[in-house]
Amino acid sequence: MDDLFSVLWAVNRTPVTNQRSLAGQLEMSVGKVNSLLKEAEEQGFLDIVKEGKGSRFLLTDSGRQKLERAMLSRRQGKLALEKECSPLRTAVILAGGKREDFEQPAALLPLGEGTVISRMVQVLESCGVDRFLIIGGHCWEKLQEEFSGKQNVAVIENPRYKWSGTMQALKLLEGKLSEDFLLLKSDLVLERRGVQALTEGKAPFAALLAAPSGLGDEAFVELDGDGDIFRISKDIHQINRVQGELTGMFRVPAQVFRMMLEYFAENENPYLNFEYVLENIGRLYGFKGRMVDDLVWAKVETKNDYEKLANIIYPRIQRKEKEMQEQYAAKTLCGALGVNREEIAEILFAGGLTNTNYDVHMVSGKRYILRLPGRMTESLIDRQTEKQNAKTASDMGFNCRLVYCNAKTGVKVSEYIDRAETLNPRTVKLEENLALTADILRRLHDSDMPMENEFDPFAESLRYESLLSGENARMYKGYEQLRAQVFAIRDRLNRIGKQLTPSHNDLVAANLVKDGNGRLYLIDWEYAGKNDPMFDIAALFLENDFAPEDEELFFHYYFKEGENLDAAREKILIFKISQDFLWSIWTVLKEARGDDFGSYGKDRFDRCRRLCAQYWEIYGE
Repeated sequence: MDDLFSVLWAVNRTPVTNQRSLAGQLEMSVGKVNSLLKEAEEQGFLDIVKEGKGSRFLLTDSGRQKLERAMLSRRQGKLALEKECSPLRTAVILAGGKREDFEQPAALLPLGEGTVISRMVQVLESCGVDRFLIIGGHCWEKLQEEFSGKQNVAVIENPRYKWSGTMQALKLLEGKLSEDFLLLKSDLVLERRGVQALTEGKAPFAALLAAPSGLGDEAFVELDGDGDIFRISKDIHQINRVQGELTGMFRVPAQVFRMMLEYFAENENPYLNFEYVLENIGRLYGFKGRMVDDLVWAKVETKNDYEKLANIIYPRIQRKEKEMQEQYAAKTLCGALGVNREEIAEILFAGGLTNTNYDVHMVSGKRYILRLPGRMTESLIDRQTEKQNAKTASDMGFNCRLVYCNAKTGVKVSEYIDRAETLNPRTVKLEENLALTADILRRLHDSDMPMENEFDPFAESLRYESLLSGENARMYKGYEQLRAQVFAIRDRLNRIGKQLTPSHNDLVAANLVKDGNGRLYLIDWEYAGKNDPMFDIAALFLENDFAPEDEELFFHYYFKEGENLDAAREKILIFKISQDFLWSIWTVLKEARGDDFGSYGKDRFDRCRRLCAQYWEIYGE
């Protein structure tokens, strides 16, 4: 077929009267050319017209139709990219332009509890993105200020934003990107499922589409028969069939980014925008149009756009996302417990720092707490060990009843504690609650509860350090000096000696829950493992701001007569130091992956330094 196509193509382009010259043009033998011409004539694709002593070959209508079909078939075929879809961890956000209606970048306009761009970053983070490259132009320093506390965000200045298009901005990333990434505009606001359509889709090269919005300045899209983008135009008169509108979000493979830069290197128009470069590359490689039905989204180009977003569109997005989160929670619970959706009466958000918790009310009257694991917690927590420890603690009466725990996904379902009162840093220090806390900890530490793992705060610090090496993270100033002191104190602990007992290791007040009968439970066994019992006591004191008199009252209820309180106090101080050090590294790691804990990590780091100074003052260098 390819050889016959070549002959028909040549005959169409240039009248053929000499088979020898045709053979030279096609780099075929004369015998093969004669055979192909004869085959084409027999099939009705060519007419042979006598002209004197020679002959002339002419394409028939059937031959022209054959050639057209072959051309269409070839046009629909696309080259394959070098690799398949890979997880997306990087986003490039273009934030260079100036809007006439606003003095500052539109991305920094207030929205909800943050700004337009901070909302987008949070949504991307919830979908697994943890590295952000923001290219700013107008007032780019304000973008730097907006993200000054986020180590996973880099703001890059485009000094030529006034005199160039978006391809010039992307050229600034040459040599800085070697992975697939999401590319989007900074004034975009949309539902989370729009991002998921690209991050969880199977197409490595794709654009997010929505139904035509009427927002103004639309870029309309026409698709081919395979769902690839065939044409992009802001002029609706150039589109044969409008099949969507570009939202301004794209999934770009590293290979395609290299092609974009190569294309732009030969370009003479500095105002070229990247969408049209992607369209051209899409003629060779499959560039999917990913349509999300009934997507709620907006872009902010004018004051009217912003008012509509703030007053109408964003509240709609919030309502839809809340409904979808509850639907996902309900679906997860149904799968875990093997129940039907109709058996669930109500699902209420119940908070959570690392994870997301829901209070689930069943039609039958039963209540459960559903825990959905936080993003990227799998590298921080051994879920299999957690499952074993939580189940054993439940069976032994320390934990509330565990109904379901999936070590692979981290999903957990616990029975709701009747008339529950979750303690807080103030109520935990009330003498009644202090006595209950001392009792449950003493019983846990004295128990024969089997635990196969050990929780060593110093070893955990080293593990978190190793995880930091793969992240875009910076520890606090003075870290190396403090680290040397902390590990010198660890050596003192090793000389004193540790006693390993079953331990909870996460004594924030919210993990102490009392039922209506006055029984106290220890919940959330993510960090449980064998440890020195003084670690739990240090955690209780540290996490809940115990004053010296609160600590003395706890000692009264926890320790038995004749036990060495001096040795206990030294260990408690050592474990306070180790915990502040550990959780400050944990915070830096979490923030490098997109979370924001404000001053929490730095506060613990600074307190660790003060406690180290206190330790050396009491116990000597």
